[in-house]
Amino acid sequence: MEPIGEKLYSRDDVVRTYRQVYDLLVTKHIINTYSTNKDDVRDIALKDLDLRGVDKILDLGCGYGFFIEKLKKRLSPAACFTGIDIVENNRDVYINSVASTGYKGQFINDDISCISSLESSAYNLIIASYSLYFFPWAIKEISRILMDGGIFVSVTHSRHALSEATDFLPRCMKKIGINPPGEIALNKLFEQFSLENGEKMLAPYFKKVDKILYQNEMVFSVENIEDCIYYLEKKRHLIYKEVMERYPKRVVDLESCLAQSIYHYAKKNNGISLNKDDAVFRCYK
Repeated sequence: MEPIGEKLYSRDDVVRTYRQVYDLLVTKHIINTYSTNKDDVRDIALKDLDLRGVDKILDLGCGYGFFIEKLKKRLSPAACFTGIDIVENNRDVYINSVASTGYKGQFINDDISCISSLESSAYNLIIASYSLYFFPWAIKEISRILMDGGIFVSVTHSRHALSEATDFLPRCMKKIGINPPGEIALNKLFEQFSLENGEKMLAPYFKKVDKILYQNEMVFSVENIEDCIYYLEKKRHLIYKEVMERYPKRVVDLESCLAQSIYHYAKKNNGISLNKDDAVFRCYK
């Protein structure tokens, strides 16, 4: 399979961002705490789906198993999960998450390109939760390995996600003496598969594509702005990609400038709200 478009992040970039499971759980807690939309996006993604006959599940970019608990008692008793992720640290927690549901499971530590070797029509449920923007070129292969009558569920961000914070970056780069790029890598990443373009990208490969909008924002007051800064810090290998590669000694300066910019904005405007709009795409073979 030949990737479509630019490969924005290396394997090391992704591993460094997602290798600490504890950090992922903390950021999940921050999202839950400060989100205005208190509905669980997983419940929305699975609402009204009859999955009782589903027994072969493929979880792409599976992480620690974000979706698994919501599938408990909804699948065939013989259901078996296959999780694929390039972060080896996710293996044990993913397998434990599957075991907690009573289903069987396996974890494959590999790049998503490995699905090109999988048999056609091998799975009746495929999931890509906040991951497909890393490998949008795999959509055609996902359609190939999905059974007739199967469903592919993908959850993704808006192309404008976190822009209220990341919009400070070009100014901060100039402030510390770095010429900013025309568009930062994180924005390019979200644009590869987003709320705005996902339906158009999926439609050629599936009989039907349902789009469900999940409107949300994270609202931080001045008093809890440290949680906002902490949340962004845990994505530093994605947010500061260009600077880490070209000016690694200036990353701390850039982080400091961004934190100060966010704090001053929050102080002036009595807080800051970050775009967290998402979309669920349910695709039918």
